[in-house]
Amino acid sequence: MLDRRRMQRNRKRLEDERARLQQEVERMEVPSDERERPGYGNHMADSASEVFEQTKNLAVCQRLRRTLELVNKALDKMDEGVYGPCESCGEAIDPARLKALPYAALCISCQTRAERGAFH
Repeated sequence: MLDRRRMQRNRKRLEDERARLQQEVERMEVPSDERERPGYGNHMADSASEVFEQTKNLAVCQRLRRTLELVNKALDKMDEGVYGPCESCGEAIDPARLKALPYAALCISCQTRAERGAFH
């Protein structure tokens, strides 16, 4: 279990990360102008580059949104008093892991199994 001081530090990190992620998502979701629409350029290569950039930006934005969901979930767990235990096995997540990744939902062992496809 995390002591109060660590819990407060993790909450601050999560709140700061939430603000940063929200800013990034908002910045990336700014509507594009006519110049950024593929197919309206003079060269096919220009259009292909624009499509590539749009696809890359969409993937980055989706990743930011997913991380924001994880951050919000971690803050909700703090509010509910259930922050710290692994969502899979119920054991306490190592405080060092939570320091490095305050929105971690799984302990190292369960995360490793999840990444290997052991969880369905």
